[in-house]
Amino acid sequence: PAAPHLLVKGHAQGRYVPDRFTIHLAVDVVNKAPAVARARVETHVKQILAALAKHGALSDRTRASTLAITPKAEMHNDVEVFMGTEVSRTVDATFDNADKLRDLLGELTTSEEVRINGLDVGRSDETALQNDLRKRAIADSQQSARQIADAYGLHIKGVYSVSETTPNFSYGINEGLAAVSVSANAVPEMALRVGTIELEQEIYAVYLTTP
Repeated sequence: PAAPHLLVKGHAQGRYVPDRFTIHLAVDVVNKAPAVARARVETHVKQILAALAKHGALSDRTRASTLAITPKAEMHNDVEVFMGTEVSRTVDATFDNADKLRDLLGELTTSEEVRINGLDVGRSDETALQNDLRKRAIADSQQSARQIADAYGLHIKGVYSVSETTPNFSYGINEGLAAVSVSANAVPEMALRVGTIELEQEIYAVYLTTP
């Protein structure tokens, strides 16, 4: 704004124990007979879904993609060689308990055709947690604005704008918002270790001031 003002960033963060554990699986089969590749993929996926149900994966958080079919070629001595038809599907599933996922990992057999693409952790109430962090970030911005104004002998007369991304002023830094960051311990050799989830929220507020 053209009027005197303060640009203040409010920040809040929290660390939480995860209660959702998601596994990402991929099935890829290459064969010169497309029907054979398709049948093997379907067999793998059927076995995976049965194992997920056995170990208590959340049914409403289990997703299997549709079939993807593409030609497969590789370079041999600078010559492209047709290897066959690649048929693939992915399966994502979420557990509400880390022990259930550990049990699945203990039973699951991976191969060239079945692989684990990754493991994620999360919170079932992440939206509520983020909303709470947003309120705390707003309160932090208000407190910072009062402290800065008092230090410079200014008075706050109102709020010009509030945003979750940095206002793109010519003198400012347009850094954007990294609203949610998640960190957890890795999964070395399939031994799942539960870490923590770190959530953070930033609020950018422009306060109009008077001397």
